[in-house]
Amino acid sequence: MSRLWIPLALLSLLFSCGKTGPLRPPAPRGPFPPGSVESRQIGEGVEIAFTLPKPRGDAKSQALARVEVLRVAYPRGVPPPTDPDAFRLRGELVAQVDPTAATPEGRFVLPDAGLDSLADRGIGWTLRYGVRVKDQNGRSSPLVVAHDLVTVTPKPAPAGLKAEATADGIRLSWTVPEGVDEPRFNVYRGPLPGLLDEKPLNLQPLESPDYLDTTATVGQRYRYVVRTIAADGPPYRESGSSPAADVDASDRFAPAAPAALVAVQEGKAVRLLWNPGAERDLDGYRVYRRRPDGSWALLTQDVIRQPSFLDPDVTAGDTLVYRVTALDRAQPPNESEPSEETTVVVGSEP
Repeated sequence: MSRLWIPLALLSLLFSCGKTGPLRPPAPRGPFPPGSVESRQIGEGVEIAFTLPKPRGDAKSQALARVEVLRVAYPRGVPPPTDPDAFRLRGELVAQVDPTAATPEGRFVLPDAGLDSLADRGIGWTLRYGVRVKDQNGRSSPLVVAHDLVTVTPKPAPAGLKAEATADGIRLSWTVPEGVDEPRFNVYRGPLPGLLDEKPLNLQPLESPDYLDTTATVGQRYRYVVRTIAADGPPYRESGSSPAADVDASDRFAPAAPAALVAVQEGKAVRLLWNPGAERDLDGYRVYRRRPDGSWALLTQDVIRQPSFLDPDVTAGDTLVYRVTALDRAQPPNESEPSEETTVVVGSEP
């Protein structure tokens, strides 16, 4: 009996000294999952986009080694099941990339290189994509699955895209492709150099072959393309891209000249008033003065932000002529043509 009692006592002592509570799973050691996984159809091809995660830790073994894109395809007319094991049972590797040279949290866009293995290159199929990341030890992140993409017969791409910098923004125009009834379009922009943005500039599909980009930053260079919408999204399903149009958004356009300038005596000073400008990049104004037989002198060393100015440096009996110009925010600023002149004869203070 004694030999049986001793191990039980020791076992009881061990349990009494340990922590109590529910069992917890071990902390994850593999990579973080990729972010914002999306798929889209462009022409006859499919692209998968995702954001690369940061490594889970600083150890060499935790450095990211590979990103894999898997696909499960369901033929036309076959409803895709909500099967959590679909990728484990039927997942096909269609793209992979070595992320070691990429910037952490960078965005990747990869084409599906395996569409030729599907009948009709997968047109009319339901394509389900998942992305996972593996570290140097081969440990895998959770698989992140994009929304199902049902591909459609692509439409022709627009042609003749033109981009012109104007005072109001970048004005785009293009040619509607032949044979497309009730065409709708999406416009895409990207920096030069750089990738195109994944989301269109227009918030709603465009029904006419023109667009004004009022969000372009002055001094930047951009590349634009246009695509014909093939079916409602997201996921986006569009034609191939139009030929690209590159444009320099440098501001070479001066504001309009200030209008309705008036001058009135205000005590021992002269008050100038004019209508404010409507330009989106308007910075302010400059005020000039001269005597009838003299030359113009700049009265304002700093830019005037409001459409008014008080000139205190006047003397009773002076005949003074004023004009105003407008400035934009370009560096150096573009200055408008001068306003119409206005003349005031300064009298004695009432």
